[in-house]
Amino acid sequence: MEVIDGKICISHEELTGRVITTANLKALVRKGQVRQVQKGGNGRVALFDVESLPLKWRTEVYRRWPDLKEQAESREFIDTVEPDGAAFDFFQGYTLNDGRHLPEDKVMEYASNAAIMNAFRRCWEAHVSKRQRTGKKAVAAKEFWARAAAALPRLADRFPHSLPGSPRRLSMKCAEYVRDGYECFISGKFQNGNAGKVLTDEQTGYLATLISNPNNVQDTVVAKAYNAKARLLGWKVITAAAVGVWREKLQLEAAAGRLGVTNFRNTKTMQVKRSRPTAPFLMCSLDGWTVELLYQKTRTDKKGHNVTTYTNRLTIVVVLDPCVDYPMGYAVGDHECPELIKAALRNAAIHSRELTGQMLRYNQVQSDRYAIKTMTELYAVLGDKVIPAQAHNAKAKPVEPYFNHLNTTYCQLCPNWGGYGVTTNPKRQPNSEALNRRRHSFPDEVGVRAQIDEMMRLERMQKIGALMEKLANLKPEHTLPMSREMYLLNFGAETGFKNVLEGCGLRPTILGVKRDYDCFDLTFRDYASERWTVRYDPDDLHDVLAVSEDGTRRYMLEEKYVQPMALADRKPGDAEQLQRVRDYNVALEAETGRRLAQHYQGAKRTIERAAELPIYRTPALGACMEDRLMLTDSRGQHKDNRSRKRLAAADIEALEVETVEIPVTRQGDAVDAYQTNDYSIF
Repeated sequence: MEVIDGKICISHEELTGRVITTANLKALVRKGQVRQVQKGGNGRVALFDVESLPLKWRTEVYRRWPDLKEQAESREFIDTVEPDGAAFDFFQGYTLNDGRHLPEDKVMEYASNAAIMNAFRRCWEAHVSKRQRTGKKAVAAKEFWARAAAALPRLADRFPHSLPGSPRRLSMKCAEYVRDGYECFISGKFQNGNAGKVLTDEQTGYLATLISNPNNVQDTVVAKAYNAKARLLGWKVITAAAVGVWREKLQLEAAAGRLGVTNFRNTKTMQVKRSRPTAPFLMCSLDGWTVELLYQKTRTDKKGHNVTTYTNRLTIVVVLDPCVDYPMGYAVGDHECPELIKAALRNAAIHSRELTGQMLRYNQVQSDRYAIKTMTELYAVLGDKVIPAQAHNAKAKPVEPYFNHLNTTYCQLCPNWGGYGVTTNPKRQPNSEALNRRRHSFPDEVGVRAQIDEMMRLERMQKIGALMEKLANLKPEHTLPMSREMYLLNFGAETGFKNVLEGCGLRPTILGVKRDYDCFDLTFRDYASERWTVRYDPDDLHDVLAVSEDGTRRYMLEEKYVQPMALADRKPGDAEQLQRVRDYNVALEAETGRRLAQHYQGAKRTIERAAELPIYRTPALGACMEDRLMLTDSRGQHKDNRSRKRLAAADIEALEVETVEIPVTRQGDAVDAYQTNDYSIF
């Protein structure tokens, strides 16, 4: 059914179905009692004017189709509505002033508006064009838009829209659509501010300042403060609900002001997703954690009363290998401090030797910024590169979630568990009343240390298999051994005293025992007057490190090998160690002779020039010797010889001094040659 020239028309198929027979319809048309509006054939459907039917059949038609008129009028437009793909793309990609996109339901709604309006335009243009060709009077625009508005409810079933139902407003919307295009369908609520009350930059800035206040005030308080200023400046007042809307719009600025930089970085800024290291010793992450295990401690107050507290906790510093979250090193103390961190690094170095047979350094060390200026050099001993994590950014360190793992897996099962951090939901914390009842059973400090040691032992036992499997992935260029000297220099303990070199070497007192150490470096004995600081490993005393007072000289010393006096007591290895000492002494004598010969060659010209001076002549030297030494001749005479030489010296005018250079055939004989030479200048 459709409307043609304002007449409701019904098709031949619909009319001859069960209303009238084909023969009767043809007879009525032939007699002129029924008006045929359109003939069938060539793809057209025969249409008949419903109002021209006799009352009998016209009543039956309206009974069968009660809304025949509405259907007929809407059919004119329904058949011409086609989806507008260009409109859909426009609204889906449209960006509002605040950066938002249109909701999906609004995209479909506005695209349907454009499709229906396109159909109305085509129908009107076709109607005008047809009338112009036939010369008949065109239907008034008012009548056309009335029919179009009446068809909108039926069009909404297939094309949900938001076009106005008034014919006048519908014609105005079409004119706006022709002028402005697709954008005319976008509702003004997507373009305006919050009810038009907060519009200017000054208003927005003042409201944002109140919302982001560090005191984290409520919406009602913000609205009250804003309205007080608004009344003075003539602004529109707002409600607490409006503040809530603006709090959502300004959530980025509000979060930074209300919750602080740390929370902003953890919740708002973009996070970097990283993968675990593919092998051990590529990277380690270290930090300290206050273990949530309570212990009791008794102290004496000022009045002499013993007071026992039950809320004491210890701190653990863990050096974590994030490859498999393996605790490579740890140390337990009262609080986090550089000494405790140093102990954890020392434990990591020792444990790496237990796993691999040698101390290994990490390629990268990640730490927090606690005492970073003091600890950077020490961190550089354990790792090739030191990269501290960003301040107040716990997510950057894999050791932080590891502490939560320890707390949940081990500590939570202990009767002296103290719970989670202070910011945790109280419903997740342990029952404080139950803790108070059993506080007397809490262990002391020694007991808590044992709990922590057992916890770390279990961690290592469970993960050592996976760690050793990953160790095969460690490339040679990433294997960084730590020398014994480097370990003792940075992690070794000190005796607290200075030692000087003796004939038997250095004799420091270590752990209450006097021990002998010596060095096979030929240059060590050049500094016999130096005062040495001895650094040692309490777990391995076979060698120590001697460091000079100014720290510029360092020597590794070996513990003296004790040789038996009796040949019968000799055991395998004694001969080799004895020969090692003899070889060292031979090399030392040869080196000393080489230096003496080198010194003499450097002073040879000076000696030759000095021999020409009168002060060095033999009579003076001889007289000097007779006066200085009381040596008698074979007959026991001394004074006669001294007088004779004194009188004879007056008659002697000059005396040549000859120096004989004795060639040194062996470098080891340099010391003897030096002693037998007649160096008359001395």
